[in-house]
Amino acid sequence: MVDNENYEQLMLIKPPYRYIIDTCSILSQKSNEPYRRTVYKTLWDNIDLMVQNKIIITCSAIKDEIEDEEIITWLQFNKCEILDADIEIQRNVARIVNEHPELLNFANMKSSGDAFLIATAMKYEISIITEESKGKLKKIPKICEAYDIPCYSITEMAEKEGWIF
Repeated sequence: MVDNENYEQLMLIKPPYRYIIDTCSILSQKSNEPYRRTVYKTLWDNIDLMVQNKIIITCSAIKDEIEDEEIITWLQFNKCEILDADIEIQRNVARIVNEHPELLNFANMKSSGDAFLIATAMKYEISIITEESKGKLKKIPKICEAYDIPCYSITEMAEKEGWIF
């Protein structure tokens, strides 16, 4: 059996990953959220296709945050690529939380996938999709700035992709 790190070194073709998606962006398709699927059907059809083609992926820490059965079903139906944290990602997480301890919230002992999301983006040199505010110091977009990781909202990602509805 080949471990993930050695397997990736043996791969001749780079994975098609371009974006890693955050929990808040995934949940934004719900009926009570800003990008509800009932209104933004074409947007989500495009996102679904990118997920199916492994252009948009996520990491296991983000999947673990999701408790909504409808969204879990969506991930499974679209065969979303969910990357586990290997040694390189764990090293990236350690670096991120040491350099940005404000990212951790000890008041909420629930999983915080933010550091793993950023660490995975670092490893694969891909952009992050998140709905978190770009102006807040403790949020993903500000931490991404420190590591030159592109970070987009769903709308910004749609613009970058040239989607017009």
